[in-house]
Amino acid sequence: MCRCNYQYIYLTNQVAHIICSHYTYYNRFQREQLAVHWREWMTDRTLQLYNSNRVYYSLERDIAGSAEGSIADENDNGDSALPPRIDNPDQRITEDVRTFTAFSLQLFITVVTSIIDLVSFSLILYSIQPQLFATIIGYAAFGTVTTTYIGSALLPLNFDKLRREADLRYLLVRIRENAESIAFYQGEDVEGQEVASRLARVVENKREINVAQRNLELFTTAYQYLIQIVPVAVVAPQYFAGSIQLGVISQSVGAFNHILSDLTVIVNQFEQLSSFSAGIERLSSFFIAIRNADATRSNEDGLLALPKEFNETAWADSLNASLTQADDHAVGGNIQLNLERIPEAITNGQKNVLLQTHNLGLVTPDRKRTLIENLDLTVREGEHLLIVGSSGAGKSSLLRAISGLWTAGSGEISRVPDDEVYFLPQRPYCALGSLKDQLLYPSTESMNSDDYPGGHRLSRAHLLRQSMTDEDLLKVLEEVDLKDLPYRFGDGDPIKGLNAVLDWGNTLSLGEQQRLAFGRLVVNKPKLVILVSNCCGYRVLFYL
Repeated sequence: MCRCNYQYIYLTNQVAHIICSHYTYYNRFQREQLAVHWREWMTDRTLQLYNSNRVYYSLERDIAGSAEGSIADENDNGDSALPPRIDNPDQRITEDVRTFTAFSLQLFITVVTSIIDLVSFSLILYSIQPQLFATIIGYAAFGTVTTTYIGSALLPLNFDKLRREADLRYLLVRIRENAESIAFYQGEDVEGQEVASRLARVVENKREINVAQRNLELFTTAYQYLIQIVPVAVVAPQYFAGSIQLGVISQSVGAFNHILSDLTVIVNQFEQLSSFSAGIERLSSFFIAIRNADATRSNEDGLLALPKEFNETAWADSLNASLTQADDHAVGGNIQLNLERIPEAITNGQKNVLLQTHNLGLVTPDRKRTLIENLDLTVREGEHLLIVGSSGAGKSSLLRAISGLWTAGSGEISRVPDDEVYFLPQRPYCALGSLKDQLLYPSTESMNSDDYPGGHRLSRAHLLRQSMTDEDLLKVLEEVDLKDLPYRFGDGDPIKGLNAVLDWGNTLSLGEQQRLAFGRLVVNKPKLVILVSNCCGYRVLFYL
């Protein structure tokens, strides 16, 4: 009978061990899956906010406000009137979001587990040794306060670490993207000097972190060792007095260690928490800057709340309304952009107006230099306008103002909506994708919700207005003298070449990229085309 009971207990323990092991593994798997889903959703939401209403451009051009005034670098003369830049948004969208989602989930589970464990063992310890329970509360409070005080230096250091590491990576990516130009100039020494400078700042920051961690670990190590002494020292007098048994001491020490571990989560994970706090601060400032840069959102909107469904007229009206509430340092007003109220054609046979400016003035973003004053112009259907001037005269600024990217100035600009105008910058751009995608850019043939994470808001603003077959696109390439392009990259098969995916910006020559940009005009068929070119050292702005 005893042998059977022993076998039963043994088998029961083995089954329980197997179940608990599988539960632990499955629990960890589910936690990791949840972190992945959370990261996918948060990254997609961040990208939607970042891309909506040209926020990415506003942040890059220092047009938008920033929440990092306390940590951003000021100008050499101490003038901080212009808002500081949000450095390395790519790192914030990828690394900071990943760290936030992963560690937040881990921290939440740790806190919940600690609370359950704390309640259970607090009842046990209080019933055994009330005096020891009061001691543990004081000891945990002392450890938390001291750790926070000693480790406070890690918070700004970890913030600076994220920024300096991202700056170094950005420089290395920049060198890779401009490898050909650097090779022509033989500028390896200059680039290497800048890399060494940024690497030195990374190393300096890491050494400062090592010193701060050393000081913190000196205390936390001693704190952990004292845990084994404190409970014994408190209950030992009662044992020697004969009022308690030796087993009570063991029970008290075990319960003491459990409760102290639950109460000192900050002490045990302060280094991870300091890095986590730095990442939260960077994300918070990033989301605040995104909201400030979006004219369709207000300070009452949540940081992760999507703006209203994009409407270019509503966006222009919101932009104009927000610009009327200029900051105190802004002088001279702002440009009013009008995308709908285009003056009607005059009845004497003149064609419809596509673009018109009234009393337009442009100034630099710091409002210290005037670029253009009192400009009035009108462009109608079928008309061509050529503007020529020396560099720095404000032609590119005028292009940005017409597109809505430049707001510093005064006067009014009226033009056709975005879907009827095409801006052709001086430097051609090739997106990642197939040759067919390059021709359709920025339009797309279709949008599928399955290509995006759940909850993604699809935009129909750039759907191709008329379907085009592969044969139609091949004819467009022939019209812009790029007939051989699909044959070259399709091994003689033009359809295959049309769908070939390459890094076109580094594959095609500058002339081929420029002709490809004109192919986009044929595909999109806008009413108004605005482009920038170079001619004999003068910048030329064309309106077609």
